[in-house]
Amino acid sequence: MYFKLSLRNVKRSFKDYAIYFLTITFAVCLFYSFNSISAQKAMLDLSSTQSDMIDVLMRMIGAISVFISVVLAFLILFANRFLIKRRQKELGMYMTLGMSKYHISRILVMETFFIGLMSLAVGLGLGVLLSQGLSVLTGALFKVDMNAYEFVFSTEAMIKTVIYFGIIFLVVMVTNILVMSRYKLIDLLTASRKNQKLKLRKTSTAVIVFISSLIFLGIAYGMMLEYGVFYDNTVLWVSIALGAVGTFLFFFSLSGFLLNVLKKNEKLYYNHINMFVLRQINSKVNSTFVSMTIICLMLFFTIGVLSTGFSLKESLEKELDQTTPYDATLYDYVDGEEVGTLKEAFNNLELNEYGETIVFTRHRTDERIINYLKPYSTRDSNTFLDQDRGVDLEVMKRSDYEELVKMQGKEPISLKGEEVLLLTNRTNLEESIRRFVEQEEEIKIRGKSYPIASKGMQMLSTKTDSVAMEFMTAVLPDEMTEQLPAFSVTLNVQYEEGKQGVADEKIQEARRMLNQRSDLSTHVLGTTKTGAYERSTGTSAVAVYIGVYLGIVFLISSAAILALQQLSEASENMERYSMLKKIGVTQKGIHQSIFKQVFVYFMMPLALAIIHSIFGIKVVNDALLTAGQSSVLLPSFITAGVIIIVYGGYFLATYSGYKSIVK
Repeated sequence: MYFKLSLRNVKRSFKDYAIYFLTITFAVCLFYSFNSISAQKAMLDLSSTQSDMIDVLMRMIGAISVFISVVLAFLILFANRFLIKRRQKELGMYMTLGMSKYHISRILVMETFFIGLMSLAVGLGLGVLLSQGLSVLTGALFKVDMNAYEFVFSTEAMIKTVIYFGIIFLVVMVTNILVMSRYKLIDLLTASRKNQKLKLRKTSTAVIVFISSLIFLGIAYGMMLEYGVFYDNTVLWVSIALGAVGTFLFFFSLSGFLLNVLKKNEKLYYNHINMFVLRQINSKVNSTFVSMTIICLMLFFTIGVLSTGFSLKESLEKELDQTTPYDATLYDYVDGEEVGTLKEAFNNLELNEYGETIVFTRHRTDERIINYLKPYSTRDSNTFLDQDRGVDLEVMKRSDYEELVKMQGKEPISLKGEEVLLLTNRTNLEESIRRFVEQEEEIKIRGKSYPIASKGMQMLSTKTDSVAMEFMTAVLPDEMTEQLPAFSVTLNVQYEEGKQGVADEKIQEARRMLNQRSDLSTHVLGTTKTGAYERSTGTSAVAVYIGVYLGIVFLISSAAILALQQLSEASENMERYSMLKKIGVTQKGIHQSIFKQVFVYFMMPLALAIIHSIFGIKVVNDALLTAGQSSVLLPSFITAGVIIIVYGGYFLATYSGYKSIVK
């Protein structure tokens, strides 16, 4: 009997469970899809570097999946609480008819089991389909051949999904039993007649709390703008804590003075049935300020990770052509005694058979570039220079510069006498250096002044690397560098046509061999152009995957909770809307009031999250300048599109469902 009753309740209340069911289904779909990436690796033509990046991605997704499962468990429990509240009168009728709390709990457990089973089945089916699309996306992000593509099903991901969500629904079942055991019959039967108590009764107190929230948020914004993301972990966590507390106080204070403030605008308050709508909104904020805070912070996180994830991808990939002018580079940081040994070791590798080679030395000056560039800082360079990184000006021989440029197939800038040329491959420092050479006639290095050439600045990479890390290098006459201490020794190789595959393997073998030599105390670094591209695309793919995974899960969860909160209150609002009909309000007017109520309710956490994001994205984007020039314009448009589709879709579904319930 209880089995049939539970099944009938699920069928009869499907509209109530629809958003809940769809949300869990989408969560299962995403959970399976992203955890099946390891199975996709088998049918992709990946190099060892790309395969390692996939392994890193899977480890990160595995760790993040644990966190996401906790978040989903919390949200599902939260949503389930509202669904039970929606059915309090029904449960009270069961008790009136003589059914015990134990048997009612059995019904709720069975209903939860049915919903969970259906969600898992449908979600896994959709996840299998979505994972095929992710396979194509993986191939595109890693830029690999998709000729070996085939249909993939991950048993491991399926088992992991079933276990995780099985545990979540088991917790939901136990929670339902505990909740039901605390209910009294009178509470269930009169639930729809109870009004929420105001948390803040005095407007003056609410205003003080509201002003305090703005102060907390202002301090949090100011700290992040001043110090950035990487300045200090303590500063970072303090600013995050202040932002979270400020957000909580913001929504907590609204319930105490929002309605009173709006009452003062009589034209707005008494227009049509705005009085009713505003009281409805005030009541919701009064009872859900905690969930509003959590949803706002999740939306902020969603906007941030989606925007900065794509921005990081763009930042890492945009300048690869600039930072990989040679087919391979090996280098090491050395002191004066090891320069000759390392140069000899590089020359003895006999890489000339694979193409043109050059070995050159960089020298240090102990002169910080901030002392040269700070007066000429730009909007792009301000963040880098203000973070006081202690980056020094480096020096190289003019003859080495000329040979390096010719290896790239370019013409070196002509230099005369003691003229100096400044090099960089950092786009965020380019304009500052250009201003410096245009305004200054000479540059002082270790107490000696050198004239700056008429074309005194050039964007140039003198080695191949995954990211732009050559901040500012001065090209001096050969004899002027002899007294300067050595900083690093670099070997560049430009392959002959058709020798890339064999030469890449030789370079990696040579690096391993050099690091095994006992007469070299340092560790030889370096990469091939192929390796740099693979690492960059792999890193950007990891950023995109993690950002999309977290962002979409949080976005769906946030929108679903807002929707469930509105729909769970729709039944008790039926009497209020019936009263509106009796006093002459048209059906169109009622629909308009529902639209306003749902729209404002959805927009409040989103609006504050957008304000948070404006500051957050700026701070993160400034930090990304250290990895290369980036832009958040296109990623922001993509993020806005995702939010409009998902968040807007939930809003429309909630509006439609609300109208259907109160009709």
